[in-house]
Amino acid sequence: MNGSCKTVKNNYISPQCQHFVIRKKRLCRMTVKPGKSYCGEHEPLPKTDDGQDDTRIPCPNDPKHTCYASKLEKHLSICNARQQEQPDYIVHNINAPAETGECPRLPLAKLPPEKILQVIDKINVLYDKYLKDEITALPEQPIHSAVLPEFSEAGRTESSRRHLRQASSLMRLVEEEQLVADRTAYVELGAGKGQLSFLAWRAWGRG
Repeated sequence: MNGSCKTVKNNYISPQCQHFVIRKKRLCRMTVKPGKSYCGEHEPLPKTDDGQDDTRIPCPNDPKHTCYASKLEKHLSICNARQQEQPDYIVHNINAPAETGECPRLPLAKLPPEKILQVIDKINVLYDKYLKDEITALPEQPIHSAVLPEFSEAGRTESSRRHLRQASSLMRLVEEEQLVADRTAYVELGAGKGQLSFLAWRAWGRG
């Protein structure tokens, strides 16, 4: 595993983090600095100036990522999650429904089981009534050429390939419907990491 590398733009070979993610059964996909074996999140604890192990702590701005305790002040000054002045057209929670006492938002775990079962039954009734015999399954097609490099990577689990297979199917459908044309723009909503947009650019946007 120590020789794992990742090919990126212009055929530059970038070393890949050697931390094995047990939950995903693969190496971390972050690239690393020259001479390093691990990304910042998985780098073994370095030593501070007094010889003590430095520790990584949750970032106060966003606990989804961490930083070294000894470098907290510097991290907070450059952290992408830090509070910054927003332009007037950005209004926090503008599309979120107002909280009211009449219909409080509860986590799923706090809902009575009978309520959840009622919703499931309602969905099943609506499916049987309106959708059951109206769904046309598309024939399976080969993986799109723009998706194939990632799809064929050694060590990929079926779970990770499922998303790529879905992206491939969407791209095939777009092409079959002749929706790929010059001077046409698409906006991917709920894009996550923007993988579909990247694959679409790879397939159609480099001409």
